[in-house]
Amino acid sequence: MKNQLISAGVSLVLFCSCSSDGGGGSGASAGAGTSSAGAPTSGASGAGNTSSGGSTSSAAGSPSSAGSGDPGSAGALGANGGAPASGGGDTSSGGKVSGSAGSPAMGGAGGGSATGCTRESLQTLADSYHAAQTAGDKSKLPLASAATFTENFKATTKGIWETPLVIAYQHDLLDTFACQTFSEVFVTESDVEYVIGVRMALKAGQVSELETIVTTGTVSGSTITSKDWNFDAKAYLTCAKSEDWSVVPEANRNTREELIAAGEAYFKVFSDKTTVVPWGMPCYRLEGGKGCTPAADKASTTCNIGVPSGINFKNTHWVVDLELNTAVGMTLFGGASPDSHMFRLIDGKIRIVHTLTQGTG
Repeated sequence: MKNQLISAGVSLVLFCSCSSDGGGGSGASAGAGTSSAGAPTSGASGAGNTSSGGSTSSAAGSPSSAGSGDPGSAGALGANGGAPASGGGDTSSGGKVSGSAGSPAMGGAGGGSATGCTRESLQTLADSYHAAQTAGDKSKLPLASAATFTENFKATTKGIWETPLVIAYQHDLLDTFACQTFSEVFVTESDVEYVIGVRMALKAGQVSELETIVTTGTVSGSTITSKDWNFDAKAYLTCAKSEDWSVVPEANRNTREELIAAGEAYFKVFSDKTTVVPWGMPCYRLEGGKGCTPAADKASTTCNIGVPSGINFKNTHWVVDLELNTAVGMTLFGGASPDSHMFRLIDGKIRIVHTLTQGTG
């Protein structure tokens, strides 16, 4: 995988709608997990799978700033998110991540799920998104009458979900604690390709918030034209599917707070090189996909390389899938570029990083 973090990468995310209070929006957080209907069942080879089920209700709360050195008063993008503060980077015994990750809106470490919110119900929601995006018909989603829609951090009434797309692959994260989903969505079947980050929040069994980060490019032969960081949807898809996204045994999982703290530390090191990040080895960093092959991805033994300085992250909202031991931070890279960073931890250490950054190619 290409090991260069630059101030732009594109994330495809379902976000909750943003409010103007405290510099952040309100919304729910997404969970991690499995692929949607019609897509492969796992985020990578050997990935764990979850089943679909009924609908759920939401949890409340708003996270604080991202782990950047000076992100400002960044409230959560989603009302159902936890409330992480800036992350520490130290690790404690057993490889668990410590630091000021902040506390979620409900429950303690690892937390309890929102009332009635299950992995099955969230997977059903992700499957509904797959059907809606394929048809270009958002009415296939169980939308609340007051549902809000955001694309690339801007409120809108008509977004990518109105365009019929053939989805080649969809990797879903399921966050039962905050009653949200986050999906990486790959569209590679035409001259216009996409990698989309989608976040949906459920409240009383209906979608209350639908947010996306959309990265896209036009393909002509071997030439890809894109305004988004390192965009190459086919390469991204190939590498993502080659990774191990199997369910992490419960005894080896981190808490919600520890997963967020690891991501916060990663963000903070961009502005403060003294930050201790729980780097794991090997660690694969997949940014936009350009130049990535499974062999190159796995030959990259560390993610602690090519990290620039003087960059802050703003308005970060966290989505956490405990079964996959993964946290996704939806954020503004450099305070301006819509971005998502996904962190998968194994034995308490960061082992896989996926990034999407819009508008900086």
